[in-house]
Amino acid sequence: MSTDRAARQYGRQFIGLAGLGINSGRSYAAALLRIVLYPLAAAIVLALGVVAVVHLTGRPLGVIFVNPVVGVLTQFGLIVAAGAAVLRGVVRSHRRPWQSLVAPDLCIDWRRLAIGLGVQLALIGGEFAAVAVLAGLPLRAGLPAALPGALLALILIPLQSASEEVLFRGYLTQAIGRLVGGRGLIALIVALLFGGLHLNSHGPLTIPYFAVFSLILSVVSLRDDRLELAIGGHTGVNLFGFAAGGLLQVGPAAIGLDSDAVAFNWASIAVLVANGAVFYGITRLLVRVFCKPRSPV
Repeated sequence: MSTDRAARQYGRQFIGLAGLGINSGRSYAAALLRIVLYPLAAAIVLALGVVAVVHLTGRPLGVIFVNPVVGVLTQFGLIVAAGAAVLRGVVRSHRRPWQSLVAPDLCIDWRRLAIGLGVQLALIGGEFAAVAVLAGLPLRAGLPAALPGALLALILIPLQSASEEVLFRGYLTQAIGRLVGGRGLIALIVALLFGGLHLNSHGPLTIPYFAVFSLILSVVSLRDDRLELAIGGHTGVNLFGFAAGGLLQVGPAAIGLDSDAVAFNWASIAVLVANGAVFYGITRLLVRVFCKPRSPV
């Protein structure tokens, strides 16, 4: 296959993995129903747990709801439940291996995960250090006061990031690919859905920012024809955002990580694009060096 022809085929194999299973309207309806019901059931269980704690301890309901552990479960746990629904839906409703949401060879490449995570942490860490030095921000590394909540977050954040990836860059990309031929259009539709999920959490530019973030991850995953680099990169972004605001004890408003206090601007989107371009280039190089080509099943 010529280089030009091979370039035109990037991502086609990954998108086509939906063909390994059943793709009827009924199967998609059942899978999407799971994606809605699993987080809803998790939210109900969490609410019942809070009520039980209030009843057993006699503490005010408001105090329990602001507990860091409850906050972490609400913020990350419900998305993990949605990710579990995606995997379950693919297996039960579409009758195909859940690994088909990740890679054509149906195997998880842990080297790619490590490359995506390591490169993203290094890039964001370097950017953060440069901004901190130039702006004179004090860095006070230490353990957060709410240690149980912090430890739970460090466990759930990778699962939350992977859940978003298998839903958007995995399931929805493959599902939309059954209807739309152009990879650019597929990535754009997924980006708008991903941006809409974060509606107005960071001001009026929330959707553009997260749409660009989604497009970067779609380019990375489709170019690699698998999802591990995107999962690793997404996890790196979320882990560093949590660590910078908690473990490094820097006010999140000062570094643009507080969704309630800071709105995105065009400069932050420009930085995101630059970060994405460097992430793409470095991960491609490292994959060529450390990851052997794998044959699809």
